[in-house]
Order: sequence, then C-alpha cells, then structure tokens
Amino acid sequence: METNTLTFDNLQKVFKDYGKYAEQIYKYNLGLTRKNASRKLSDSTKYFVRVGDKALVVGLRLEGYWKYVEYGRKPGKFPPPSAILKWIEVKPIIPRPDANGRIPSPKSLAFLIGRKIKREGIEPTPVLEATAEQVNAKFMQAIRDAMKKDLGDALYKIVKLI
Repeated sequence: METNTLTFDNLQKVFKDYGKYAEQIYKYNLGLTRKNASRKLSDSTKYFVRVGDKALVVGLRLEGYWKYVEYGRKPGKFPPPSAILKWIEVKPIIPRPDANGRIPSPKSLAFLIGRKIKREGIEPTPVLEATAEQVNAKFMQAIRDAMKKDLGDALYKIVKLI
C-alpha cells in the first residue's frame, strides 16, 4: 500500500450507509406524494458511491424526468403526448363525459391534460430536497467523525514513517 495515498475507508463506509438510507427515504417520501403513479421513478432509484482521485461522491441515480417532479414545469409548451398516454394507462384516469355526454378517447384525454399543463404548468414537489435535508441531518456527525478518524489514521501512518 502506498504511504501517500489517503483511502478514506471510514468515510466510504459512512457514504455507503448514507446512500442506502437516502435511497430508502427518497422512495418513501416519493410514495407520500401523488407523483409516483407508475412507480417507475421510485423503482429505478439506486444509490451510488464513486471513489475518485480527488473526490468521494455519493448520489442517487434517478429517471430523467425526476427534475419535473422536483422543480415542476413552467407553462408554455406541450409535454410529450406519449408520456401522458403512458401516465393515463398507469394511473388509471377515468374520463368524465363532457356537456354532450361524450367520453374522450385516451388520445383526446392526453391532449386535454397536455393543454392544461401547457397553460398552467406543473407545481413542484421537492421530494429530493426534503430527502437531502433528512439524510444530511442524520449523517453529518457520522461524516465528520469518519473524516477525523481517516485523517488521524493517515497522520499516524506518516508519523510512523518518520
């Protein structure tokens, strides 16, 4: 083992626990919202810990549309009709008859929902932000302690070499 390499073994272990907990809490918090109809976002959520030369990173891998759940969507553009059709199938949305008693087809319903989103946008649901706050509150002291221990171990190795 190289003597000038810091491995941060204790911090890596804490980050692994942090990631597992963040994944669980995100899935739980997402389940409390009405934004998880297909469960695709929660089912695909996985934590990772990446060890690089200059950084240790812990994070969550999420489906690409997570940002629309987290930050919402401003009015202005139609969302993809195919995504709305899938959502209608999964939810399931039961269309109501209009004033003339006609029930819209799934395509028409997708258009109507898309038009409302274009006109009004989508409200944000900051699930990831809430999760980060919860997880950070639980793990900050453990992260500090792990860093102290890792740096102490590194100093011990250096002093031992002198």
